[in-house]
Amino acid sequence: MLLACALTAAGAAIAAGTGGQQSFAPAYFSQFQASSAMDMASRLPGFVFDGGNPSRGAAGNVLINGKRPTSKTDALSDVLGRIPAAAVERIDVINGGAGGIDMQGHATVANFILKPIDLVSASVTAASYVTADGALQPGLDGNYNLKRGDRSINIALGWRRAPDTGQGRGQRTTRYADQAQPAKLSLDGDGVTESKTVKVNYAQTLLGGDVSWNGGYNPWTYQSQSRQAAETLALASNDNVGRTLEQGLAYTRDLWPGASMDLKALYRSSDFTGDAAYTAGGVTSHSVTTNTASEQILTGQMTWQALDGVVFRGGLERAINANDSVNTWQANAQAAVQPGVSASAHESRLEGQLSSAWQVDSALSAEAGVKLAQSSLSTSANQADGKSYVYPKPRLRLSLSPAAALQLRLRVEREVSQLNFGDAAAYFGMADKSLRADYPDLVPAKTWLCEGAVEYRFWDRGAAILSYTQAHISDVIDRMPIRAASATYDAAGNIGDASADSVSGMLNLPTDGWSLPQGLLKLSTTWRASSVTDPTTQAARRLSGEQPLSWRVEFSQDLPEQRTAWGFSVDNGWSNDSWQVGERDTSSGSGWARAYVNYRPAANMLVTLELNNLASRNISYDRQHYAGGDRYASNVDFYEHNLTRTQPFAMLRLRHDW
Repeated sequence: MLLACALTAAGAAIAAGTGGQQSFAPAYFSQFQASSAMDMASRLPGFVFDGGNPSRGAAGNVLINGKRPTSKTDALSDVLGRIPAAAVERIDVINGGAGGIDMQGHATVANFILKPIDLVSASVTAASYVTADGALQPGLDGNYNLKRGDRSINIALGWRRAPDTGQGRGQRTTRYADQAQPAKLSLDGDGVTESKTVKVNYAQTLLGGDVSWNGGYNPWTYQSQSRQAAETLALASNDNVGRTLEQGLAYTRDLWPGASMDLKALYRSSDFTGDAAYTAGGVTSHSVTTNTASEQILTGQMTWQALDGVVFRGGLERAINANDSVNTWQANAQAAVQPGVSASAHESRLEGQLSSAWQVDSALSAEAGVKLAQSSLSTSANQADGKSYVYPKPRLRLSLSPAAALQLRLRVEREVSQLNFGDAAAYFGMADKSLRADYPDLVPAKTWLCEGAVEYRFWDRGAAILSYTQAHISDVIDRMPIRAASATYDAAGNIGDASADSVSGMLNLPTDGWSLPQGLLKLSTTWRASSVTDPTTQAARRLSGEQPLSWRVEFSQDLPEQRTAWGFSVDNGWSNDSWQVGERDTSSGSGWARAYVNYRPAANMLVTLELNNLASRNISYDRQHYAGGDRYASNVDFYEHNLTRTQPFAMLRLRHDW
């Protein structure tokens, strides 16, 4: 099937047309009253912003001067939000790897080119959540930019309080197989997060190149309470505290005409302590978890434009990750503290890559490459349980524009997942190693992806995109049974192969012809289907955590004469199943509705009112539990249904720019 997909797309790559890059000048965004790079990104025709997941190494689809930000803790949306629109020279929207850009798995990338000018800017944003009971959770952010010649500095400070919007009032109903009447428990919960941030970025020229340094510090706390009332009253609470520290260094330099090198170094650490307390009948128990994690990354890449339209890249990345967790348990104030489950996982990874991007002509571009990753994982300080693996990750991307408004894209790629540290530590760290003696070691899942997409642009800002993705997954990681003579154990493991298919569609529809000038209606949906053999029952089922159908409707309109912009969005929430050895769990949340209005009382001032969760989302969590902890060998002994109704809330923001 993958070969057929590749041959079909390759056969189509014979037509001629226009290229895969569009450029937008700042003047285009004046109609939208854009004040930051993020405002501009959200209004690019046919472009859907993706911030990626920096903490997991997944890059977003925005570049700044052709480079991705070094930080793994700074959200891409925040980075763009700190760049004033006045500093942007143009934005290049690149499709299918046109111009030799490294797409990092994205079909479309926006490259922000900044002006080489001196600039001083600052902004202050005051905001507050307003909950349904009238409570306020304020926040304050400040940002300062200074650029003089080849030197620039950015300082961002923040303090925020935010309610836990997933908490609320609800009920737990449990039906036992041997009881006629269900047991009912009322729930009433709330929580709040408080965080502080300090971020500094500095850049200048050095030794014929450009060097930049970024640092960030983020301490935070989270406190919550859940009151559980039945015949007696119980209180469950969480008191968590943590911090994240990051430093990054990047250096880029031209080596000779057409060749350049990029060097990056990053160090990140995090600490977390969580105290989960439960009080019932005058007795309070505590479960305390302490976790420390660190990451060190060193990357080097060389880019060479050998010929007009032909770019080669080669590079190495070295990463060392550590994650250590300790848990203790205290039954009551008089009891001794007992050691609980402790886990330790350490990973060392070396990855080399070689790739080439080829702009064949104005209509056709191609990219091919391979990464070779060597990973060593251990779950103890003495490396006694260390495991080492080597995986190749080839990829091929083709992009064809047979007409100015039409583009066809193909991607064939092999992906290798990252092992979850908790799963690895729990599996390899079993006290009784004989339990897993007859099972193969836990290894990362490997996925072959074949994706085809067609994109059509119309009416200046209109775009329609339809894509189909087929995935063949080997060594799927999920919960699996380890059966011994006296008991059945639930552990993470490789459960076999799986197939997955998805169809995604997106429509950006300008509404100028519907008496709604400068309005844009966005419709998006994704359908998913998969099949894997359940390791417990040997029956076919979906992949755990997969949502069969998701959709979203958005509308926005800019009204420059009224100095106003407004919009709304609605989605269908989520619903997915997960399977453990002894139970099946279903998590779902009803639709989410949001509306907002932006008003500019002055050119350098923006007032925003957001109304969120207008439909009062219902969150449910259902458990179907089996006696003996084995879905294959026993019957259901109870059903548990948890339902929480969350409350609407508002957000009020005032931003002032200088």
